[in-house]
Amino acid sequence: MKFSCKRADLLEAVNIVEKAVASKSTMNILEGIYIEAKDNEIRFLGNNLELCIDCNIPGVIDKKGNCVVKANLFSDAVKKLPSYVEDAQIEVNESNVILLSCGNAKFNFSTASADEFPRPQEINMIDEISIEEHLLKNMIRQTVYAVSQNDTKPYLTGILFDIKDKTINVVGCDGYRLAIRREETTHEGNLKFIMQGKTARELLSLLGETDYEVSIKVSDKQAQLSLKNCTVTTRLVDGEYLNYEGVAKHENTLHIVTDTREITDSVDRAALIASEAVKAHVTLSIEDGQVNINCETVLGQVKDKFEVEMQGEPIEIAFNPRYLLEAFKNADCKDIKLSFSTALNPVVIQPVEGNSFHYIVLPVRIH
Repeated sequence: MKFSCKRADLLEAVNIVEKAVASKSTMNILEGIYIEAKDNEIRFLGNNLELCIDCNIPGVIDKKGNCVVKANLFSDAVKKLPSYVEDAQIEVNESNVILLSCGNAKFNFSTASADEFPRPQEINMIDEISIEEHLLKNMIRQTVYAVSQNDTKPYLTGILFDIKDKTINVVGCDGYRLAIRREETTHEGNLKFIMQGKTARELLSLLGETDYEVSIKVSDKQAQLSLKNCTVTTRLVDGEYLNYEGVAKHENTLHIVTDTREITDSVDRAALIASEAVKAHVTLSIEDGQVNINCETVLGQVKDKFEVEMQGEPIEIAFNPRYLLEAFKNADCKDIKLSFSTALNPVVIQPVEGNSFHYIVLPVRIH
């Protein structure tokens, strides 16, 4: 195998596929990057059996072939190539050593046979949906923060895609908060699947801000996304997701409208002395068109207040500040509406107009 390509293209491809490389595996081959030189393009693959990323870049092929190279070594070498040289050359010699050169920099590493490396298979598609790249990125970003890090309920470790009534609902939940993000679609029919949370987080770094239509093909066990510069195949999470629509319904008696930045900054200040070690909470006392925020721990006390539009009865309610902050920071609008019922029931956070997002956060009991 022998080829040359743009150093920048090589760097981008390696950065992309290494997200799917297994850091430690009983199958050593999965700790490598698969490289294949074929007709006028070079293929790079990372595959940890749960997530596979397939990326192709243009190049000048002198000799076709394939190999697998240790991902961490090859990736570090590519990142250290001199930036003042435009092209990189790669060759695998008769001793199965890969030679990487760019300008005066030269590296060589041993390789493994590519025969055992698992290639992605065409999935048995049951449905397909398309969504603009920037919308998909925003919908994932605004829900994946709420997925569970505890695998006692595996379905909560992923984000739900629920497509029905020409609406895409993306949902994240960990039992303490719920995030729902909605967008209209032209897709006919119903489709529901749970994407792994770690796959969703990797997608955030792969997706851009363009109107490019990302195709998502779905089978019983997998989803395959065709992005602008790569194809991502991921195993789906088994299980039935919770009835998020039932959880999202609340009869609330107090509604406030506030500037998103103002309430975010105020809770952020109050959370200054809160830490996981002391499990502190912030208390919101809402009355007479004013929110008083208080956080008190063994480290000290922080108080703040600001004006709001208010309809309903006063309330005093406490929250984990991180849960509130993550909801506020993902609201993406100037003003938000917060709705309350009792000090033991969750707060509902929504846009003032429309229903593009719906965040629910459970309160902390005040002893």
